[in-house]
Amino acid sequence: MAVVFLRNRHWIGVWPETGAAAQVPAYLLGVVGAGAAAWAASAPGRHGVEEQLGAAKVHPSQVEAHRLTATLLVLLIPYLVGQAIAFAVTARTFPPGVHLWLGYVVVGLFVILLSVAIGWTCGRLLGPVFSALTAALGFLFLTVLLDRVGFVVVSGRPDVAVDPVPVALRLAVVIVLLLALVWAAGTGAGRSAKKRRAAALIPAALLLLLVMATTNVITDRRPPGDRAACLDGSTRLCAWPEHEKYLPQLREVSARVDALPEVFTRPPLINEVGFTKEFGPDGVQYLGDSGPPSFNILEGSPWSYAADIGKAITSSTFGFMDLQNCDWMSITQTDQARLAAVDKWLESYLVGGGTPDYLTNAPEELQRAWAKGRAVAAANTRNEQFRWVEGEVTELSGRYCQPGD
Repeated sequence: MAVVFLRNRHWIGVWPETGAAAQVPAYLLGVVGAGAAAWAASAPGRHGVEEQLGAAKVHPSQVEAHRLTATLLVLLIPYLVGQAIAFAVTARTFPPGVHLWLGYVVVGLFVILLSVAIGWTCGRLLGPVFSALTAALGFLFLTVLLDRVGFVVVSGRPDVAVDPVPVALRLAVVIVLLLALVWAAGTGAGRSAKKRRAAALIPAALLLLLVMATTNVITDRRPPGDRAACLDGSTRLCAWPEHEKYLPQLREVSARVDALPEVFTRPPLINEVGFTKEFGPDGVQYLGDSGPPSFNILEGSPWSYAADIGKAITSSTFGFMDLQNCDWMSITQTDQARLAAVDKWLESYLVGGGTPDYLTNAPEELQRAWAKGRAVAAANTRNEQFRWVEGEVTELSGRYCQPGD
């Protein structure tokens, strides 16, 4: 619960973000779970009762199945409780896209199963002294190693979703490994039995690693089309339907765009990231500059989409893409600072004022220009701001672009 609620809370009210945020603790729980599973698996050897269990009326595989199932349940309970609480928090508004939440739940479930499989394998193949430590550190190392191939999922952006085929394949392979662990319990005790277990378990474990390294559970979603949540104005703003919680804030931004001086050229349409995709026979193709501009909603920050919308407006206003009529390559350093001030004024104006919630390591000259634009937005009335920005835009456009363009 500490990881879910103290890491951030922008996930509340967005189903894919809710599922992703609630499965993040599975990776931390997996480190503990791998060590706990190894400790439980090595208990017969640690207490010297392997021969007694082998001679019991109940088959050793049945005993192993009960012990392994109990370990799985103990480790799944906190994960499922966390997902249930996160579900209840978002279900109060019940936005679209609950099926996306379920995909991330399954991803976290696989992580728990994987940690138990790794821990139980170590407990059965290694000595009882080092198996728990080896399993915990091994799972941690595996998580860091496979993070580069998309093993760790920390965000549930609405433009992506969990691909059911790779997830099902991973679950199938890890279940095969767990069943192999149960079967291997009937091979007896001693060094020869451990060799037979290794011969059966190591190939299954290597297959599981191969599947994880060659598959990606996150895939791009198709654009929402008519299901998009759009706001009409001088610029039409469209977001993913799963992000309907941000419509009130985007409506305020849209009203501020409408109120801008006529010197600004407003793009007819700005979409949220992920709309400009074409799905052809060769996979996903991004339209890039040929499509309308886009904005991003990063962790619910209004500064993220205000900055993107502001850049789209300044690009249209100053004709940055109009290479025939504008010559922005010859801009002086002084005018470049003035342009940066206008850009940050527009960002502050669209967000409604305040202090940015992001940090930057931009050069000091650029930061001074940004500070000037933000100061204009903070210290003057709206009419004074508009007079200042009209003068800046008119002079800069007239200097670097042909009249009338």
